[in-house]
Amino acid sequence: MKHNQKVICLLLAALTVGGTMLSCGGTGDSKKDNTETNAPANDTVVTDAETEEVRALNTLPTADYGGHVVKILLNDQDDRFVDIMTDGEETGDVMNDIVYARNRAVEEKYNVKIEGESDTYTNVNATLKKEVQGGLTDYDLYFSNSYAAELASGGFLYQIDELPNVNLSNPWWDQAALEGLSIAHKNYLVTGDISPTSMLTSSCLVFNKNLFSSHDMEFPYALAADGKWTLDKMVSMTKDLTADLNGDGKYVLGEDVFGFSSWMCDSPYSLFFGAGAAFSSKDSDDIPVLDFDVDKISTVYESLYQLILEQNSYFVTDAAKYETTYQCFANGGAYICEITLQKIDLFLRDMEDDYGILPIPKWDENQKDYLSFVNSAGGVVVVPNNPEDAERTGMIMEALGAGAYDTITPSIYEVITKTKNVRDEESADMVNLIIRNRVFDPFYINLIQGYSVVQQQLQNKKEEIASALDKQRKGSEKALQKMIDAYLEQE
Repeated sequence: MKHNQKVICLLLAALTVGGTMLSCGGTGDSKKDNTETNAPANDTVVTDAETEEVRALNTLPTADYGGHVVKILLNDQDDRFVDIMTDGEETGDVMNDIVYARNRAVEEKYNVKIEGESDTYTNVNATLKKEVQGGLTDYDLYFSNSYAAELASGGFLYQIDELPNVNLSNPWWDQAALEGLSIAHKNYLVTGDISPTSMLTSSCLVFNKNLFSSHDMEFPYALAADGKWTLDKMVSMTKDLTADLNGDGKYVLGEDVFGFSSWMCDSPYSLFFGAGAAFSSKDSDDIPVLDFDVDKISTVYESLYQLILEQNSYFVTDAAKYETTYQCFANGGAYICEITLQKIDLFLRDMEDDYGILPIPKWDENQKDYLSFVNSAGGVVVVPNNPEDAERTGMIMEALGAGAYDTITPSIYEVITKTKNVRDEESADMVNLIIRNRVFDPFYINLIQGYSVVQQQLQNKKEEIASALDKQRKGSEKALQKMIDAYLEQE
């Protein structure tokens, strides 16, 4: 079991198995090498059966920081504060206890005290900006989300691939995220095992087994396992499922049943990126390049339009009612629902009907991998550009990641994902497909003008997207270049 947990941990933490939509060099030559950081290389943390007892945290150098209080400000959206914050003791709650144990191990190894505070992500970002502008160092680390990208382009963040004692090649740092979040081989935002809730922000689908069985529909597990779970198959499968049960000529939540349940700020992106579409790519210098492949984007959009609008799915366009997306499914009102692994725990924990988990469908069977979109709410870790002690901050940051790699990530997969949320072994296998290849499109992550064009077209019930792309092109190019220039101008 220990060996299996290490393998699973590698899948969750490194997220490099099978590749990602982005293929450029990530942090590249700007990473510190091991002689400078004293941190282990990727192959230092062994998983061979003879040496599997070697723990990642134990491979890091020890230091004495004299009881320093490591203060961390965390984003509280969807309970993401649990990445660090605990009740201060073991309580029997799995997440609390494994995070508490990791924190204690880091505290003892470095003679520090870890303290967390939580706030909205907007306040987390505003606080960091205010601290830097005022020359203050009240917090060592900040756990935010991709909205912190504007802090990077604004010059408020430390370049983490240059932070002492941090080695971003280690498997507890999410390599797909590093590639998507970097600009010119500079990483100011990072994520990985240090933020387990970030990994659980991976998009996926859930399907209601009871409804499928009532219509003699085969569960799509075999299709997914064989690499044949495609967007076309999902569209055709849900084509005639939305039903006006009371015959009033309307499709109403709680009264009728829907083939698909989704909401505007997740599903258009999940299905778009899952189908291998994108808005940007990277050149050889790790610079994002606008990449409006109109033919590919248009064909993917046509399928999304059919699935969401033509087939009368339950599509939430009111942000105040986004939770009804999952309530619809949890109450037996939808056959399939787009969701994230974390929201399965938040919204489906008490669902009575049996359900299963599926990856976001591919565009076609020629697409190599299933791709899991990571919403902008996905957690990232950032460091202000004026750390009180950069060497200490880097060491604690690396230790928190390594400690999570040792204990938190395997427990999340084995205990929370399998036992708490997933109700069959097939779904557990599907989770492996979901977390292998996560998508971080620089265009979306940096919220470049035009990033929401698919969402907006669906909200406005527009049948085509090519004209909207054409209207956005100049503004998108200008906004993208402005962001790139801001990165390149920083020392």
